[in-house]
Amino acid sequence: MSDIAVAESGTQLQNFLDRAGLRGFPWKTATILYAISWGWLFIVRDSYWADDWNSFLHPEITPFDYDSLGLAPWTKLNQVFFDLFGPGFFRLVTFCFYFGSGVLVFGITKSIEFLNLVHRKQVALLFLLLPFESARVTLMVFHYTTAYFAFFLAWFLFTNFSTKFSKCLYILLFFFSFQMHSLIIFILLPILLGAIKVKVNSTLRLLIFLKDNLILIVLPCLYVGLRRLFWHEKFVYHTISTASFIQLFKLFLVCILVLIVILFISKSRLFSKDILILGIATSFLALTPYVLGGFYISSKLFVMTFFEWMLGRSDWYARHQTLQPLGAALLIVGFIHVMPGSRVLPKVIFSLSLTLSVFFNVGFGFEYVVDFAKQRAISDEISTADNKKYLFELQIIDDTTNLNARGREYRKRDWLGIVSRGAGIEKALEIDNFSDCRSLDGARFIFVQGPESHWQALKKWFSVGDMGFNVTVDDTPGACQPELVTKERPSRAIPILFYFTGAMS
Repeated sequence: MSDIAVAESGTQLQNFLDRAGLRGFPWKTATILYAISWGWLFIVRDSYWADDWNSFLHPEITPFDYDSLGLAPWTKLNQVFFDLFGPGFFRLVTFCFYFGSGVLVFGITKSIEFLNLVHRKQVALLFLLLPFESARVTLMVFHYTTAYFAFFLAWFLFTNFSTKFSKCLYILLFFFSFQMHSLIIFILLPILLGAIKVKVNSTLRLLIFLKDNLILIVLPCLYVGLRRLFWHEKFVYHTISTASFIQLFKLFLVCILVLIVILFISKSRLFSKDILILGIATSFLALTPYVLGGFYISSKLFVMTFFEWMLGRSDWYARHQTLQPLGAALLIVGFIHVMPGSRVLPKVIFSLSLTLSVFFNVGFGFEYVVDFAKQRAISDEISTADNKKYLFELQIIDDTTNLNARGREYRKRDWLGIVSRGAGIEKALEIDNFSDCRSLDGARFIFVQGPESHWQALKKWFSVGDMGFNVTVDDTPGACQPELVTKERPSRAIPILFYFTGAMS
């Protein structure tokens, strides 16, 4: 009897996996490579970065009215969860939700008829591992994490299930996901693919599709309308200008040009035309809200800015590429199946893509681990100093800026947060001025020294269990001397090989 029960249970599970499009997901490969790539989140699970200090830990630090940004009211629940569970819980959810999104993408792609099982596995693995959005380490973008997972879960339900319950659920999830405003535009992708799936090739079929999906189609407009009425922004945070429209038009022309080339070469049987076209459309929709928001308007070429944010010293700008993995994965899969000749070459290129992705993810992760160790070294040294005296100025010479994660800057909120960890928030709030080396009464001098490169930090960490940061806290007047600065500040270019060599780019 038990054998029969097990068999029935197994059959039910297999039927569900088939129906949901999840049969064949590369669980072992995905889990191992994803854990290697993003497991470092648990090493820095108690860390705070940028707006984390004043958004979650100490609102007293440079207080800011986040309601004025026009964020959805349910994003305030993040503070409730933070107070209940702390930052480690957020990192666990982030780790799980991004992985879960990759599983959902695998299920979603079942409905795309020109993607076979091999294509789908490759898309899912690249989606999980491509080195985009390292800014997920921060708590300040946790609402991106929940929106991201909610969006792909909604899309998964929309694609694979047709019950009334699933329809209500995916509409609610899509609406919830709009707290990440770029998804208001990106929802066009599942709608268009849904129309293709049911073969909307006539006016009648179009009308039927519109009737069946009317609520979903008007959902973005509903969100925008409610936002304007009830939680609108109090000042313009994202501006849409003529320059941004021009930039978007240039991007559109480039996409059209690439599309023409694809169609011209598509006579070759080996050319994955449909996958590449979908990849271009997906990438364009993913970039559109950020281009319109003015984030890609600079003196540099668009491509240079894109790859600098993806692979270079990009501060926190990686968060503006959150939606890139799907389009990039489709483009890579399309191109590797263009390769003529043996079947070995596509496999080699795909394996190389995964290897490089894991390398960069681990490299970025180690940068955050090093940066976190530096923050703790400063806080620990402050905690051992005499913190009874009044501190109204902090003089800082940081000789290790080349070790700041992704080339980020330490801003006032960072320093106040670090000081609060060592001396308490009350003492941190007494500081009303930050400078380099102007000698004033009551100033505290902090001098940070450390390893020459991430490679040296790694070697020290493995050999002695310490990365080698040396922090001096001195309250003596005149202790701060400009000549103490010995290192050249790194540029914001793409370092690639410079992360572990110590060379300046």
